[in-house]
Amino acid sequence: MILLFLVFMAVVIVNRRRLYIRDPLGSVERNGVRVEGARVFINFANDVLVEEPGREARYMVQHWNMMPGVPKWLSCVRWTACWTEGNQAELVPLGGSGYHPRVEMSNREVSFVDGNGEQVKVKLR
Repeated sequence: MILLFLVFMAVVIVNRRRLYIRDPLGSVERNGVRVEGARVFINFANDVLVEEPGREARYMVQHWNMMPGVPKWLSCVRWTACWTEGNQAELVPLGGSGYHPRVEMSNREVSFVDGNGEQVKVKLR
């Protein structure tokens, strides 16, 4: 049992930028209105992954490129954790050409404008 735990911890440590863990205290607002049922996931670097009910898509914002987008490859364990194919996940931007998301990221909050012009604010822990 101890060996299994050590192997699990080694996998988590090696993949800490790929692994997104659910933040149960995280919340999402769109244009100042709280989105009920939204789920927030964060990784070791405080990159953010969001699932919103009714939108049928997950989107993320990473520190390395500050561009909100839908991950091309993502696998999830329901309501618990998700992982990407690499430390810098490939994303399809939320907006088309000329999209300027005006991203602001801190260790407590991420805000940006999505492709429809709506202000999105994600609060962490």
